[in-house]
Amino acid sequence: MHRQWWNDLPVRWQLMISISIISVSAVLLSVALAVYDARGRVEVEVNASMELSLQLVNDLVKRLAADNHIDDLRKVMPEQLKYVRHSRILISDEQGDLMQIAPDEQVERRLFEHPERAPQWFTNLVGPSVGTREIRVMLGDNRMGTIHIVGEPRDELGEVWEEVSRRAVIWLAITAMMLALLYIVLGRLLNPLVNLAGGMQELEDGRYGTRLAEPRVRELAVIASRFNTLAEALEKARAENSRLYGHVIEVQEDERRQVANELHDEAGPCLFGITANVSSIGRLADQMPEAQGAQVKQRVGEIHTITERLKTINRDLLRRLRPVELGRIPLAELIDSLVAGFGRRHPEVTFSVAIGSLAHSYGEAVDLTLFRCVQEALTNAMRHGKATRMSIDIREEQGAPNGSQAPSSKVRLTIRDNGAGFAPGASMGIGMTAMRERVGGLGGTASIDSAPGQGTTVSMVVPLEPRKGEIAAETKVMEGRVK
Repeated sequence: MHRQWWNDLPVRWQLMISISIISVSAVLLSVALAVYDARGRVEVEVNASMELSLQLVNDLVKRLAADNHIDDLRKVMPEQLKYVRHSRILISDEQGDLMQIAPDEQVERRLFEHPERAPQWFTNLVGPSVGTREIRVMLGDNRMGTIHIVGEPRDELGEVWEEVSRRAVIWLAITAMMLALLYIVLGRLLNPLVNLAGGMQELEDGRYGTRLAEPRVRELAVIASRFNTLAEALEKARAENSRLYGHVIEVQEDERRQVANELHDEAGPCLFGITANVSSIGRLADQMPEAQGAQVKQRVGEIHTITERLKTINRDLLRRLRPVELGRIPLAELIDSLVAGFGRRHPEVTFSVAIGSLAHSYGEAVDLTLFRCVQEALTNAMRHGKATRMSIDIREEQGAPNGSQAPSSKVRLTIRDNGAGFAPGASMGIGMTAMRERVGGLGGTASIDSAPGQGTTVSMVVPLEPRKGEIAAETKVMEGRVK
């Protein structure tokens, strides 16, 4: 899970986090080395100070003893030793009464209550273990006393803490500035990669006219150049494929038209002739003996039924090959009749048709394209998807006005089924590909969304050219503006 989280991060943030971890680790290592060095340094400094204090106390005691002023020891010591560092000097008598001699209260407050005083955790971490030096002295009146020299590293630890804190702050400030600069630099360096990802998405969506500006970085410029070359090649291949598919569709329509004409011109008259002859035979049967005439009439009825069935099949074939009603009846009725035909052939399937506001006709190209798309989608759903429910929604939509141009119109066609579906990216047959090419040839778009077990949704948008009334109205508006 952690690896997946890391992999989901952008490259910029991966680099930023990695460099931040390295920088923080370097800061911590530097602080650790400084603390390790400071521990030994503080210990040496405190021990040296204690030895110096011991030497000063010994010299002072000897001097006072030589001058027979040992009784003034308590008075002289605070003044003589008030500036000692890293040590505390105390004196105790035989009763155990303890009195601090040096440093005095003002100096101690200045040294040990400084704002840069190290926190307790730092003192515990770095503070050295120091001992105590003791000197037995005569305090006067034959009373013995003891001078205690205790190591006091707090002022030295305060200096070390100040140094370590300053170093850490400087390191963190440098790291922050470096990360900010790195964020900007990486943004400039990686922005072409973001554009490349967007360009790849454009190609995946079929927009092969996408081109990338070549960045200044040489390696990325090479990638952008290769991308543009690839996009240009795909665009040319797409144009060639569109031309070939257009030719295939044209040949297919010509063949369908030819077959439809032959069925209409050849099979139609033959079926009509069979019907006429059967009717004639029926009339002759009336003149035959009753027993024989009844048998002939029975056969005539059977032939007539078969002939009518063949006529129905012939009409359905003609409608599927080349709908003769195209342009003669409203487009809505043509689509509804097509779906009704599928319903008769597949009574186990539930069809739902929603037809919005449609014009009587949008011209042969648009009408035939919509008819073929519905026909192909329903055929695929029945043949491959094994759907049991299908919905067809077709309607004209008005777009927003575009400057001085007339409002743009389009026909939106959506076909859904609950069939088996197919995996995204699966190859489509020539029928679905031809359907896309038909729509694309009219400047429209076609998309197919499907998933295994989730059915299929076919969506198409076909732009419409302004009709004559709209063109005339727009022309009048333009003329009025010119005047």
